[in-house]
Amino acid sequence: MDGVVLTMADRILLLLGLSDAEGDGIAIEKTSDRRDVKVNSETKRREESAVEKAFTYAESESKTVIALQILNSDLYHYGHTDLLLPGPGKKRFLNYVRDELLIRGLEREKMLRERAQKRGISLEVRSIESQDPASIAVEEAKNGYDMIFFPKEKKRRFPILKKTVEEHLRKEISIPLVPCE
Repeated sequence: MDGVVLTMADRILLLLGLSDAEGDGIAIEKTSDRRDVKVNSETKRREESAVEKAFTYAESESKTVIALQILNSDLYHYGHTDLLLPGPGKKRFLNYVRDELLIRGLEREKMLRERAQKRGISLEVRSIESQDPASIAVEEAKNGYDMIFFPKEKKRRFPILKKTVEEHLRKEISIPLVPCE
């Protein structure tokens, strides 16, 4: 695509990793005799739905998909605030969480590229580490897209305290949004 400038009408945005920062995303779960970092199956299902809908739309409308995966986890907060874990242990835990996020990001990117290639879809994948998915999503959305696809976030217990990424997007941009369940 050297020398070709894409316009708003040529691209759609696929947001991934939004729920990774929430309790329903990446969490520590007990597996056999140890604990491991796992991704909730509901989060996976919603992301799969967003990918499928974005790819189907891109395929039918000859659009380029820009997939932005936001890498983050609430486990960072717990790693920083744990009062019982000494400094070196905290550092090992935080590095472990980061390594897991990066591995999952690479796996997701590989899967997206394989699926896009099989369907003949033009795809660009960007990965960003951030503790503020809403700001990253809004900032990217302002770059201009035909449509934005993303996995629907779980309803919050205290919605007044923290808005969903969808609420931030609806407030800041006028691009059609497609939350996927």
